[in-house]
Order: sequence, then C-alpha cells, then structure tokens
Amino acid sequence: MSRFFALFVAALVALNTVDAFTVSRTILARSSVLTRMSEDDQAPVTPTVERGVSVDQDGKSNVWAIEPKVELDGRSSDEKMGSALIGVGGFAAFAAVAGIILTNLPDPNQF
Repeated sequence: MSRFFALFVAALVALNTVDAFTVSRTILARSSVLTRMSEDDQAPVTPTVERGVSVDQDGKSNVWAIEPKVELDGRSSDEKMGSALIGVGGFAAFAAVAGIILTNLPDPNQF
C-alpha cells in the first residue's frame, strides 16, 4: 500500500511541474515586469512598423507578401564542375573507407 501511495505522490509532483500545454512562467514573469515598468515610468511606447502589413481606414489589417531578393550565381561552369568532382570524390572515399571497415568486422557467430 505504501508503494502505491509513493507512486501516487510522485505522479502528483510530476503533474504539478509539467508545463507542456501552458504559457511558460518566464514569459509571464517578463510580461508582468514590462507591464509594471510601462505603467510606472510612463515611457512612450513606439509602435513597430512591420514590412508587409498595413491597416486601412476601416481598421482592417492588410497583409501582403514581400518578394525576396534574387541572387544570381556568378560561378562559371568550370567552378561548378570542380565542386561536383570534389563532392563525388569525397563520397567515393567515404564509401571505400566504410567498405573496408565493414568487411573487416569480426563474425558475431564466433563469440
């Protein structure tokens, strides 16, 4: 019976400390500190301007996509071929080393 009670108490302690589906306590502490700080200091809060978001005259928010900058590849075909050869050579060296190691492993049936 005491084993069941100890297991029950351990389960209660574990459930009490779990934060899986709740807001983190550190976030709550930070927000309360920021709230108290803004109320006490009366510092002006500057609104942040987000790119791709605006609010129209009716108060509805509009969100649109921002196109990423296009990057051009300035490498020549010789440089690309060199990179490909280095990649293929590295893979071949890895395969050779792996093959040597795997063929020289001891037989597990010997032990």
